[in-house]
Amino acid sequence: MQHSVVRDGSSVVKRVRGRAALALGLAAVTVPLVVTAPAATSAADDRRPARPWDAYNLSPSDRTIRPVAIFATQGEVTDPQAVLKGRRTALSGAGASVTLDFGKEVSGLTTVNFAGSDGPQKVGLAFSESSVYAGQPTSDASTGGPRSRDGALSTDVDGRTTYTTPAKYLRGGFRYLTIFLESAGRVELDGVSLHFTPAPKMKDPARYANHFYSSDELLNRIWYAGAYTVQLNTIAPKTGRVWEAPAQLWDNGGTIGVGDTILVDGAKRDRTVWPGDLGIEIPAAYAAFNDTVSARNALTTVYQHQRDTGELPYAGPMLEKYGSDTYHLWTLAASWDYYNYTGDRRWLADVWGRYKHAVEYTTGKVNDRGLLSITGTSDSVRILAKGENLIANVLLWRVLDTGSRLAAVQGDKELAASYAERAKALRTAVDTHLWDEAAGAYKFYPDSPIHAQDGNSLAVWYGLADREKARRVSAKLTGNWNSVATTAPENKGNPGVFSGSMEVNAHFAAGGQAADKAGVDIIRRQWGYMLNHPQGTKSTFWESFRNPEDGCVFCSSYVSLAHAWATGPTPALTFYVLGLNVTGTGGRTFDFVPHTADLSFAQGRITTTYGAVDASWKVAKGEYSAKLNAPRGAEGRAGVPTFGSRIDVYVDGKKVWDGAKGKARGNYHAYTDGEYVYLNGLRGGHSISSDRLGAR
Repeated sequence: MQHSVVRDGSSVVKRVRGRAALALGLAAVTVPLVVTAPAATSAADDRRPARPWDAYNLSPSDRTIRPVAIFATQGEVTDPQAVLKGRRTALSGAGASVTLDFGKEVSGLTTVNFAGSDGPQKVGLAFSESSVYAGQPTSDASTGGPRSRDGALSTDVDGRTTYTTPAKYLRGGFRYLTIFLESAGRVELDGVSLHFTPAPKMKDPARYANHFYSSDELLNRIWYAGAYTVQLNTIAPKTGRVWEAPAQLWDNGGTIGVGDTILVDGAKRDRTVWPGDLGIEIPAAYAAFNDTVSARNALTTVYQHQRDTGELPYAGPMLEKYGSDTYHLWTLAASWDYYNYTGDRRWLADVWGRYKHAVEYTTGKVNDRGLLSITGTSDSVRILAKGENLIANVLLWRVLDTGSRLAAVQGDKELAASYAERAKALRTAVDTHLWDEAAGAYKFYPDSPIHAQDGNSLAVWYGLADREKARRVSAKLTGNWNSVATTAPENKGNPGVFSGSMEVNAHFAAGGQAADKAGVDIIRRQWGYMLNHPQGTKSTFWESFRNPEDGCVFCSSYVSLAHAWATGPTPALTFYVLGLNVTGTGGRTFDFVPHTADLSFAQGRITTTYGAVDASWKVAKGEYSAKLNAPRGAEGRAGVPTFGSRIDVYVDGKKVWDGAKGKARGNYHAYTDGEYVYLNGLRGGHSISSDRLGAR
């Protein structure tokens, strides 16, 4: 395709032919000249106290947002940048167009103000997430039907006219809006805006419950881009994708769940509850927003569509797909995440019968070797083979392990013991039949030479693998990295995005200096690549992408560029790098155990049912200091990193761990595993510090 950019009615300044090449040092990149508006794109709110992390917040405080730049024009366009300032931009002649850039991924209902026309005219609107597909008179693909593109909205203009997108044509995710003249006359436009519809229950979308800030600017940007991606995937349940796909255009007027806010897989598409995505999205939504209501509504929706057999959906309404043993298990695993963050006993009691029925549906497929042998083969990025699949068995272990705790909450001691015993037996079977001692990783299937990224990552992240195995798996996974990303051997070596989110968390869960460093390194490499790539949105993370040598990044306009399963770094940075995470249901207990990696400081917050827990830490010359402030009623455990040395540890200036004697002092029941000195029973506000022996 060809773009032209025109300033102030002058002749063409710059043309760009073809698709932009890969960036970030991989190849030369050519992009259209961009004319920017004076307005800043930062969401930092002048009404709030200045805080350094606000500079990274991409969410708008005002739900009315406007484009910030002209990406390109075609044909006769007079004064294109005028419309950015509320003045008149004119399009003359059929095919004349202006492509507006919102500066980041947005979502909602578009309003265009036309200042006039020379008689009745017809104008089109087309939407695009990526610059690769921007500037064309047809929108990205989002419907899932046979069409490769969605087409464009059309409106009649006769004199001064205001057009607002009808509700069913809400555009779920885009950065670029192309306004083009379909008829042969002239129209003038003097204003374009968008009503931002995500996160419908947030009064101020930029006012997050939690935050993260560190010594690494790129990690800060990635945390907030992940949060913003999840926010765009938090929608009103009556604004989901209609299925079957309409014959023309698209329809986001579908009811896809209960309540008034819900988590879905993607902003542009599918705008549907997919249980696998919830495994990443629920922790991310909690880490950023303390949003558990959207998670509850998504899970409730899935349980409401359980079949009589006990099978849970592969995808919720309106898709209503079945036939996936892994996604069936993701719902059950995500149910623990929700309960762990909230302690919502009423919800648990409401779904408990369905939960147990779903567990029995799956455990009925456990064979005489003690392994789950799947028959429902649909999965995230491919159809699995039937049989003893790794990720399915890891997920079942997670469900039985956490289900034992849920059964105890329900007062069913017999079932709690049964689930725990079955989890123990399954772990033994997995270690016996799927562990490859020579490779230091788990096999995809017992007879497969592949060591899958997803199943190995989950085995470490969820704790099925013991510490020795976990660290060997972490090292094995780093061997699959290429210049820009993790890769998934089980998916033809393509970059792992969903599975990559699992891997990020797995490295930190493995622990140790090498694994922690691997965790931050791959976040910088892969998520930095997605965030900075000129063909991306510069604000959100993608459903998938291709290896650089493939010659295209997305290879289809159907690929979602704001996809919740790609947001694994956001909870990983909070739960591991900052080190704050809940450990008891509803936040009654929490951990503050930082994985400092190569950072010099971090600070942030999680919000529990008791209130906000704030923490910060610094590392200088091998010594550690931290501050912790917990709400009344919450009790925490802190881990003080030893950095491989014997250390003394102090709380509020008093020594509580004597490193020379390896002995606790005071009331915090301190102990060490060699990598941390742990302090228990922390309540309220404290300062914590360490000295290497002989340093004081």
